[in-house]
Amino acid sequence: MSKSSRGGCCVLILLGAGLIAAATFLCVVQAAPAGTSLNRVAAWMPTSWDADRARASWEAHRDQIQELSPVWYQLDGSGDGSINRYAGACDADLVQEAHAGGTLVIPLINNYYAGVGFDATPVSTVIHSPTLRAAHIAALVSETVDCGYDGIDIDYESLDGEDDREAFSTFVEELTAAMHAEGKLVSVAVHAKTSEPGGSAGAKAQDWTRIGAAADRLRVMTYAYHWSTSGPGPIAPLFWVEQVMAFATSVVTSQKVYMGVHFYGMDWESATGTGSSLTWEGVQAILLDHTEATPQWAAEDEWGRPVAESWFTYTDENGVQHEVWYADSTTVAARLPLVEQYGLGGIAIWRLGGEDPANWNSIAVILHPASRIYLPIALTE
Repeated sequence: MSKSSRGGCCVLILLGAGLIAAATFLCVVQAAPAGTSLNRVAAWMPTSWDADRARASWEAHRDQIQELSPVWYQLDGSGDGSINRYAGACDADLVQEAHAGGTLVIPLINNYYAGVGFDATPVSTVIHSPTLRAAHIAALVSETVDCGYDGIDIDYESLDGEDDREAFSTFVEELTAAMHAEGKLVSVAVHAKTSEPGGSAGAKAQDWTRIGAAADRLRVMTYAYHWSTSGPGPIAPLFWVEQVMAFATSVVTSQKVYMGVHFYGMDWESATGTGSSLTWEGVQAILLDHTEATPQWAAEDEWGRPVAESWFTYTDENGVQHEVWYADSTTVAARLPLVEQYGLGGIAIWRLGGEDPANWNSIAVILHPASRIYLPIALTE
């Protein structure tokens, strides 16, 4: 980020001492492009794993969630275009409950398989075949209509780069046309990037201009800047999130763009260099067991770029050193001003369950100031 981007108006947000540090970073973004932010909150909710905590989070904060995306579907691994239900799918009571509160239900379908992870092969097989593509679209439309959903969220990750780019765009365009014919929405979760075609194979397979022109939502996964095998570091450094949003809104209507906000953490072992994800509650358990660990606030990186993320180190019972990076309310608060700055549709939270309860106060204050129902605040410009 250039020094010139550090100008402009600052908003100081005081949500207790914990969020004062975040206020420092509200000046780093540039002037917003044309468009008024919608400030909508979309949240992914697991139901086949960690279901109880995820459901508890939904129940506690559903008045702040405008779009609920339960993780309910999987593309069948055979590549025949059929879909599989995860536990809890097509829950009529949940759909009714969400609709009663004015929340849209847009379930997620993914290409994640036990023991394999995200696998491009079934998706590639489907999207490159007009017959299979049509069958898959028909299955998605039928399930969406039959279960009373408001749309579907496509989370097909780690595809085969340029080889899948044209076919994936065609799939999104055809799916959107079919869904719109039934009055339904299409959301697409996309890998973060700062230019086309992108760095990773998954990012290269997603043409933001075409996808963004067709779909109703472009949910950008602005997290996993450091991941399980990358070695430790910030999960979503602020300078990078800002760069991704700047690019997204340069090629897609800004109100269609949703900024991914991580609620999770990563714990890397120094011995292996690999990490595992954990919730904020899991982070608190580590801090309780390792009183020598002292949470730190990473304001900037070594090049002076804003990071705005919490971290600490600890040594486990086997003498192995760990480094943990995670999201808390201060981390979340530092990123939310980008929604207004870039005129975004809102945010997409990964994920409900086990998060810092104060995250929701940050959301209430910054995105929905008319409904401040948590801690007292003071705003100054």
